[in-house]
Amino acid sequence: MKIKNKELYTKIISKNAHISIIGLGYVGLPLLLALGKEGFKITGIDIDNKKISDLKKKKSYISDISNNDLVNNLNSIKNVNFSNTYDSINISDVIIICVPTPLNKTKDPDISYIINATEELAKYGLKNKLISVESTVYPGATEELILPKIIKHNPKLIVGRDFNLVFSPERVDPGQNYWNMKNTPKIIGGITKNCTEIGTVLYETLCDKVVQVSSARAAEMTKLLENTFRATNIGLVNEMAIISQQLNIDIWEIVEAAKTKPFGFMPFYPGPGLGGHCIPVDPRYLDWKLETLNSESKFIKLSEEINFSMPGFVVSRIKKILKNLNINNPKILVLGLAYKPNVSDIRESPSIDIMKLLDQENMKFTYNDPMVNSIEIEGQIYKSQNIESELLKNTDLAIISTDHSIYDWEYITNNLNYIFDTRNALRNIKKSKAKIFKL
Repeated sequence: MKIKNKELYTKIISKNAHISIIGLGYVGLPLLLALGKEGFKITGIDIDNKKISDLKKKKSYISDISNNDLVNNLNSIKNVNFSNTYDSINISDVIIICVPTPLNKTKDPDISYIINATEELAKYGLKNKLISVESTVYPGATEELILPKIIKHNPKLIVGRDFNLVFSPERVDPGQNYWNMKNTPKIIGGITKNCTEIGTVLYETLCDKVVQVSSARAAEMTKLLENTFRATNIGLVNEMAIISQQLNIDIWEIVEAAKTKPFGFMPFYPGPGLGGHCIPVDPRYLDWKLETLNSESKFIKLSEEINFSMPGFVVSRIKKILKNLNINNPKILVLGLAYKPNVSDIRESPSIDIMKLLDQENMKFTYNDPMVNSIEIEGQIYKSQNIESELLKNTDLAIISTDHSIYDWEYITNNLNYIFDTRNALRNIKKSKAKIFKL
């Protein structure tokens, strides 16, 4: 097809474009570094003044990027700036939105960040620019929410002709090193075909494979399907864990046996609940959208009910274990606060829900997480305790909630009396002084 915005196309393909990235979290900062290393002129925008201050000092606040990596990356970028204002939009050719889209206290989508970012960038001239949305949104949001706000401030501009708007969801998996921006296929869908083509040119500078879909709406739905698939399957295996407990069967053994089937089965594992920026959040965006249409997804609702109930199930197991052991006024140690191993991210972490429930039960607890120094629970500040033999020997029951690879499980099991393992972290421990209870 004949590409409109030839000047923009040429700037991108020659890597002479100036790119502004709005939101410098776990998605925006790695994207900024990757685009900067490709030779683009980059401005990172974030309203969090501390992030901007840290970046100007070349200090990392993201667990997947060490200080040394940040320094080395920034030193290799010829033209990079950081700002808490949107002024760079005027000189930018590409704007990428990477702001958070979390759930609020009622578990409904909080789209205030993306609304604010859109309204701010729309105040600037957007002619001959590409705008890409990487933040997770509900199907239709790019076209129904973001586009009208842009047009409101730029009524003479026509999308696909005068400027381009695409949705290209992030596919980041914190805590692992194999899948990265280059080898993970990138989904993209534009408001128009021209939008998609211009956006594809940008992402082909970073990714081995760019997968075009028919529309922004299709790209939004693709992202939600990916994470709803995981959430519902985790919900299924969590329910199987509850059932297995009632039947006195080891769910971990069952999953290991089932995954030997070479077809028709994919292993998922139970746990104390869902956490993180995507899996517990994205299905709720789809569910919320359906509610606005007077419809619902029974499947999503059921999996949410199961997954969000798991911290309560864990605490009920804790109470039963303590009762059977005749332990009153127990001292409980929670091992791991982050939502998954080897990251510092505590967003939607089930560990926090477990600690809140323990607090409601008036059970005394402490926690250790080598990546999370402190946390506030019900108005009280808790600090991570050092793993020492004295702490372990004074603990009545330890709860493995996050299985960081840094943990020395042999040392831990030899210095505790009782452990409730919700992650099957101790599967390779052959001999343990402690009695181990499994989820």
